Amino acid sequence: MVNTLPEITAVQIPGHSRDLLTNNTRFQNVTQTLNLYIEKPQEYETWSSLSMALNDWLYSFDYQPIIISSLNDYYLEGYMSQAPVITPQDDMIATGSVAFNCKPYLKRIDGIDFRNVPSTVMGIETINAKPAFHIKGSGVLTLTVNGQKYVLNGVDDEIFIDGEKEWIYKHDLNQNRMPLAQFPNNDFPELVPGKNTISLSGNYSLFEYKPNWRRLI
Repeated sequence: MVNTLPEITAVQIPGHSRDLLTNNTRFQNVTQTLNLYIEKPQEYETWSSLSMALNDWLYSFDYQPIIISSLNDYYLEGYMSQAPVITPQDDMIATGSVAFNCKPYLKRIDGIDFRNVPSTVMGIETINAKPAFHIKGSGVLTLTVNGQKYVLNGVDDEIFIDGEKEWIYKHDLNQNRMPLAQFPNNDFPELVPGKNTISLSGNYSLFEYKPNWRRLI
């Protein structure tokens, strides 16, 4: 596992025997290379046909979950940055590798699915989480997280609030509902380590969330 690093800019200052450091307040993506051991399935006549099928399966324009058994309760989010390289050992066995460009966070598997929102949520990691909310309702809705009020004006049937993408939409990402939002400082709600309070007021029939618990790699 490759660990992330903070992004720091070092500037050399004439006459000073040290660099001036600027914290860019972000962590860098990491490249995670996975080694492969492959037994060729019967439906593939050649290794090249299997390689193309693997490439088609892994190819994506966006981050995707990468679940590795050794990470236990966590998973990565990344996209393929180096196509599979396959080295046949004989007609049926090959070794190889594939590389992914990954976010600098490990996500908890128990925070990946939507669930009903309790009034109190306990943050179980040491850094803030950026949750997603899904609401079915209409009119003016006010989401309150840790005393901060996030107002949505004119909701029509359904709305998603995605804290990681910083996007508000209906049904799919192309149905923009950002103009409905009146958020403090234009910030999206976050869940802090420890106790969090969450409530919703207005006309609604469903209120659920996925916490997106995370930690640095």
